[in-house]
Amino acid sequence: MENPGRISARDISAKKLLLIDESARRLGISIIDTARQDAAAEAEGEHDGEHGGEHGGADIVLADVPCSGFGVIRRKPDIRYKTEQDVSSLPQLQKSILKGLSSYVRPGGVLLYSTCTVLKRENEDIINWFLQEQDQFRPEGFLLPGIGDVPGGMITLWPHIRGTDGFFVCKLRKVESGRLKVES
Repeated sequence: MENPGRISARDISAKKLLLIDESARRLGISIIDTARQDAAAEAEGEHDGEHGGEHGGADIVLADVPCSGFGVIRRKPDIRYKTEQDVSSLPQLQKSILKGLSSYVRPGGVLLYSTCTVLKRENEDIINWFLQEQDQFRPEGFLLPGIGDVPGGMITLWPHIRGTDGFFVCKLRKVESGRLKVES
């Protein structure tokens, strides 16, 4: 972006926000505003209206949600010790975060959902639920550098196929004025 515009970074973890601030300073990026926020609380009506709220104001919102992390197990081997109990509540949390963050997206804007897991229940199942609940969003194809065209708007990156860690990415466009405005 070369420093025009504004990037709002929100996380529940003060430690992660500090890392963002330090990286921004190191890279000379001055347009990032960080603040502590519980994105899951958003769906419960705890929004203060500052950054869009029900009317949305953001061109792009990235929902990089907490997940089981099974896609990055080769870099974080302790993940293999997670139990079903450890990860069973994640889909509900992911739904709350996705629903809450969707209110920040302006009509015509984009909502990106991502995880570092390959589990369907944390990826495709969440998106399918969201699309049934929020009829103003539609999947939109995109180009993923190094991977290629993703015509259906969502992709699971499998380590044994792509040579990457395991990730899931979905691009959703918010319908503008009752119809979908297609942009590239």
